[in-house]
Amino acid sequence: MAKSLILHDETDCRELIKRVLLENGHEVATFAEKEEALAWTSSNQVDLAIVSLEPGIVQGEVCQGLKKLRENLKILVLTTYTSRGLATEALEQGADDYLLKPIDIKKLEAKVRSIITGKYQRGEIP
Repeated sequence: MAKSLILHDETDCRELIKRVLLENGHEVATFAEKEEALAWTSSNQVDLAIVSLEPGIVQGEVCQGLKKLRENLKILVLTTYTSRGLATEALEQGADDYLLKPIDIKKLEAKVRSIITGKYQRGEIP
């Protein structure tokens, strides 16, 4: 289906998202550090990036860096309810949509499917 990357600092979350994407036919690469994800993206075709937003990290830099490397790359950001402002900032910096944590598997699958097919509307799925 798609070649995807996951950038998340928590191993358990990274592995959960990876499992969901693999079950849906994606090729998946995972990263804990933004530098590694950017370096990998520079030499690999990527369709979708799922990026965890955490307070204190320059997220716009990550989204802009990914888009600079792969203009057509779709970016889904994950954020906590209390960090919703980070999602808005990321959308302004090139992300395509966001999903609130804790991650609901069905919502994640729906968001990924809609972003990949281009049939999405920004914002949280109820």
